[in-house]
Amino acid sequence: MAPPQSSSIQSFFQPETPSTQPAVADLEEDGNGFTTTEVKAFLYSTPHAWKPRIQYEDVQIGKLAPGPRCVHLVARVVNFYDPPTSTSNLPHPAKRCLNVLVRDDTGMIKVKLWYLKVDYQLRLGQLVSVWTTLISGAETSRSVSITVQNAACTLDIFPERDSSCYFMVQADEDDRTLPTTPLGYCRDKQLPGLMTLMGFVEGGHDTAMARVLLCVKSIGGRKKFTNKKGVVVDVVHVMVFDDTCEATLALHGRIAKSAADWKASYTILLLSNPGLRSDKRPTLSINANTYADVDPCMGEAEWLRAFAQRLMTREVVNVPFPEGGMQELNKPNVHLLYADHHSLRRTGCDQSRCPGLVHLGRA
Repeated sequence: MAPPQSSSIQSFFQPETPSTQPAVADLEEDGNGFTTTEVKAFLYSTPHAWKPRIQYEDVQIGKLAPGPRCVHLVARVVNFYDPPTSTSNLPHPAKRCLNVLVRDDTGMIKVKLWYLKVDYQLRLGQLVSVWTTLISGAETSRSVSITVQNAACTLDIFPERDSSCYFMVQADEDDRTLPTTPLGYCRDKQLPGLMTLMGFVEGGHDTAMARVLLCVKSIGGRKKFTNKKGVVVDVVHVMVFDDTCEATLALHGRIAKSAADWKASYTILLLSNPGLRSDKRPTLSINANTYADVDPCMGEAEWLRAFAQRLMTREVVNVPFPEGGMQELNKPNVHLLYADHHSLRRTGCDQSRCPGLVHLGRA
């Protein structure tokens, strides 16, 4: 009889099951006692609703001084742009930096807003709130714009990494009450540097901090444009005017989205130190040296808006007689034409006080 066959050695061992323990790479420490997974979970976490954990002091920009201080300020955006920053200057793990110029009724300040995943959709004239625990001194580099040199301090914040600072756009809480008055404006005096558009084009742009007050006439569509560095950016051309002449305002890059909120013959722009390129039609631009106030609270802006509304008046024939009588004829909403003069003549009123056209026909 043949000897019984012996069992194989594999039958004495249980089959291996997949291990649920973390990979070796996840167990490696990042140098501070934390694993690589824990560091990535903190740095690349999904943004959530921010709540201040410490007490912040509400201050105005004009009262800021360099040094550590927990402050909260409310201001309006007057300019923003992407600075030419090298990768070596970026704080790890920031992706880009956005320079935001904000101002209130007391001063102006530059906010260096570092970001990683959050795409800040900013527009000119927006009301924003900034929380920070450190106020930096003014930049003294030669590359700093003239506008920023007027600011005594700067703010350097990275909300996605530092939970003690934050940047928020108050789109739903903006009632246009603060701050809308231009810097240096006094009700009984003319704003320093303010000039007409024609005066700016004919040589006024060479003066320091020249300012022009313009009304939006029309807004063109958004187009793609390749700049000198080969980068494709958005561009929007806006027709602007005052009581002297017209010009084109070219908006490039991020700032082009600001025109979506503007209204023709209503939105007023106060441009301080804008760029100028004179071809067939003068073309203005907003660069790093410019700051723009949208619908500023000043008497000249109200006059220009009323002037733009009068230009929209249509000339029609045989409009109904105003209900207010002769008093309304001194400031008519439409021009009175021949048919209206014919009906007024029958009433025996003074036709010399009624502007209009006279129809001359052959006998």
